[in-house]
Amino acid sequence: MKKVLSIAFIACMMLFMVGCGTEYPDTNGPDDYTLETITDENIINRDIGAAGLTYEETNMGGLHSAEYSAKNLNGTEQIYLTSFWGKSDVIVYIGHMNVESGNFRLVIINNDEIIYDIPLDAFAEEFRFDDLEGDFSISVAGESACFDFSIEVR
Repeated sequence: MKKVLSIAFIACMMLFMVGCGTEYPDTNGPDDYTLETITDENIINRDIGAAGLTYEETNMGGLHSAEYSAKNLNGTEQIYLTSFWGKSDVIVYIGHMNVESGNFRLVIINNDEIIYDIPLDAFAEEFRFDDLEGDFSISVAGESACFDFSIEVR
Protein backbone atom coordinates (compact mmCIF):
# COMPACT_ATOMS: atom_id res chain seq x y z
CA MET A 1 0.00 0.00 0.00
CA LYS A 2 2.86 2.37 0.80
CA LYS A 3 4.38 1.74 -2.61
CA VAL A 4 1.09 2.56 -4.38
CA LEU A 5 0.72 5.81 -2.42
CA SER A 6 4.32 6.76 -3.18
CA ILE A 7 3.83 6.18 -6.90
CA ALA A 8 0.56 8.15 -6.86
CA PHE A 9 2.26 11.03 -5.02
CA ILE A 10 5.14 11.12 -7.53
CA ALA A 11 2.69 11.05 -10.45
CA CYS A 12 0.72 13.97 -8.94
CA MET A 13 3.91 15.99 -8.44
CA MET A 14 4.97 15.39 -12.04
CA LEU A 15 1.57 16.55 -13.34
CA PHE A 16 1.78 19.65 -11.15
CA MET A 17 5.23 20.51 -12.47
CA VAL A 18 4.18 20.01 -16.10
CA GLY A 19 1.13 22.24 -15.58
CA CYS A 20 3.21 25.15 -14.29
CA GLY A 21 4.27 26.20 -17.80
CA THR A 22 7.23 28.24 -18.90
CA GLU A 23 8.00 31.65 -17.49
CA TYR A 24 9.75 34.14 -19.72
CA PRO A 25 11.81 36.77 -17.91
CA ASP A 26 11.55 40.43 -18.90
CA THR A 27 15.11 41.03 -20.10
CA ASN A 28 14.64 44.19 -22.17
CA GLY A 29 13.89 46.63 -19.35
CA PRO A 30 10.81 48.20 -17.80
CA ASP A 31 10.01 50.61 -20.66
CA ASP A 32 10.36 48.18 -23.60
CA TYR A 33 7.35 45.87 -24.04
CA THR A 34 8.67 44.12 -27.18
CA LEU A 35 8.49 40.33 -27.11
CA GLU A 36 11.94 38.77 -26.79
CA THR A 37 11.32 35.01 -27.08
CA ILE A 38 7.83 34.46 -28.50
CA THR A 39 7.78 34.78 -32.30
CA ASP A 40 5.06 35.63 -34.84
CA GLU A 41 4.97 31.93 -35.74
CA ASN A 42 4.37 30.99 -32.09
CA ILE A 43 1.45 33.42 -31.95
CA ILE A 44 -0.09 32.25 -35.24
CA ASN A 45 0.41 28.53 -34.58
CA ARG A 46 -0.61 28.78 -30.91
CA ASP A 47 2.14 26.30 -30.06
CA ILE A 48 2.95 27.92 -26.70
CA GLY A 49 0.18 27.69 -24.14
CA ALA A 50 -0.60 30.61 -21.87
CA ALA A 51 -0.75 30.80 -18.11
CA GLY A 52 -2.12 33.67 -16.07
CA LEU A 53 -4.79 35.22 -18.33
CA THR A 54 -8.11 36.22 -16.73
CA TYR A 55 -11.32 37.20 -18.52
CA GLU A 56 -14.49 39.04 -17.57
CA GLU A 57 -17.48 39.64 -19.82
CA THR A 58 -19.99 42.46 -19.35
CA ASN A 59 -23.44 42.89 -20.90
CA MET A 60 -25.20 46.15 -20.06
CA GLY A 61 -28.13 47.53 -22.01
CA GLY A 62 -27.20 45.77 -25.24
CA LEU A 63 -23.52 46.68 -24.97
CA HIS A 64 -21.16 43.74 -24.84
CA SER A 65 -17.52 44.03 -23.85
CA ALA A 66 -14.77 41.81 -22.54
CA GLU A 67 -11.95 42.70 -20.23
CA TYR A 68 -8.73 40.71 -20.12
CA SER A 69 -6.00 41.03 -17.55
CA ALA A 70 -2.99 39.27 -16.13
CA LYS A 71 -0.48 39.82 -13.36
CA ASN A 72 2.06 37.54 -15.05
CA LEU A 73 1.05 36.24 -18.51
CA ASN A 74 3.50 33.84 -20.11
CA GLY A 75 2.68 32.39 -23.53
CA THR A 76 0.10 32.96 -26.24
CA GLU A 77 -3.69 32.77 -26.20
CA GLN A 78 -6.29 33.22 -28.92
CA ILE A 79 -9.10 35.32 -27.44
CA TYR A 80 -11.39 35.60 -30.47
CA LEU A 81 -12.00 33.50 -33.59
CA THR A 82 -14.52 33.60 -36.39
CA SER A 83 -14.62 32.53 -40.05
CA PHE A 84 -16.03 34.53 -42.97
CA TRP A 85 -17.42 32.84 -46.10
CA GLY A 86 -17.46 36.07 -48.08
CA LYS A 87 -15.92 39.51 -47.78
CA SER A 88 -16.71 40.99 -44.38
CA ASP A 89 -15.87 44.10 -42.40
CA VAL A 90 -14.85 44.00 -38.75
CA ILE A 91 -14.39 46.75 -36.19
CA VAL A 92 -12.27 46.08 -33.12
CA TYR A 93 -12.88 48.61 -30.36
CA ILE A 94 -10.34 49.00 -27.55
CA GLY A 95 -11.85 50.78 -24.56
CA HIS A 96 -8.58 50.94 -22.68
CA MET A 97 -5.16 49.31 -22.76
CA ASN A 98 -2.80 49.38 -19.82
CA VAL A 99 0.50 47.49 -19.91
CA GLU A 100 2.39 47.85 -16.64
CA SER A 101 5.34 45.51 -17.06
CA GLY A 102 6.82 42.61 -18.98
CA ASN A 103 6.57 42.11 -22.74
CA PHE A 104 3.17 42.11 -24.46
CA ARG A 105 1.44 42.03 -27.86
CA LEU A 106 -2.21 42.12 -28.93
CA VAL A 107 -2.49 41.14 -32.60
CA ILE A 108 -5.10 40.78 -35.32
CA ILE A 109 -4.67 37.68 -37.51
CA ASN A 110 -6.32 36.91 -40.84
CA ASN A 111 -5.69 33.57 -42.57
CA ASP A 112 -2.56 32.76 -40.54
CA GLU A 113 -0.96 36.17 -41.08
CA ILE A 114 -0.61 38.94 -38.51
CA ILE A 115 -2.23 41.92 -40.20
CA TYR A 116 -2.15 44.43 -37.34
CA ASP A 117 -0.61 45.08 -33.92
CA ILE A 118 -2.93 46.97 -31.59
CA PRO A 119 -0.95 49.92 -30.13
CA LEU A 120 -0.21 49.47 -26.44
CA ASP A 121 -1.43 53.01 -25.69
CA ALA A 122 -4.85 52.51 -27.36
CA PHE A 123 -7.69 54.26 -25.56
CA ALA A 124 -11.29 54.47 -26.85
CA GLU A 125 -10.13 53.60 -30.38
CA GLU A 126 -11.71 51.70 -33.25
CA PHE A 127 -9.68 49.68 -35.71
CA ARG A 128 -11.51 48.81 -38.94
CA PHE A 129 -10.65 45.88 -41.20
CA ASP A 130 -12.43 45.73 -44.56
CA ASP A 131 -13.09 42.92 -47.02
CA LEU A 132 -11.76 40.11 -44.84
CA GLU A 133 -12.28 36.51 -45.88
CA GLY A 134 -11.46 33.25 -44.14
CA ASP A 135 -10.32 32.93 -40.54
CA PHE A 136 -10.15 36.07 -38.40
CA SER A 137 -8.73 35.95 -34.89
CA ILE A 138 -7.30 38.07 -32.10
CA SER A 139 -4.44 36.78 -29.96
CA VAL A 140 -2.42 37.96 -26.99
CA ALA A 141 1.17 37.08 -26.23
CA GLY A 142 3.10 37.86 -23.09
CA GLU A 143 6.40 37.32 -21.39
CA SER A 144 5.96 38.05 -17.67
CA ALA A 145 3.31 40.59 -18.75
CA CYS A 146 1.15 42.55 -16.35
CA PHE A 147 -1.71 44.27 -18.21
CA ASP A 148 -5.42 44.88 -18.61
CA PHE A 149 -7.52 45.90 -21.58
CA SER A 150 -11.13 45.99 -22.70
CA ILE A 151 -12.16 44.91 -26.19
CA GLU A 152 -15.27 44.67 -28.35
CA VAL A 153 -15.52 43.07 -31.79
CA ARG A 154 -18.27 44.48 -33.98
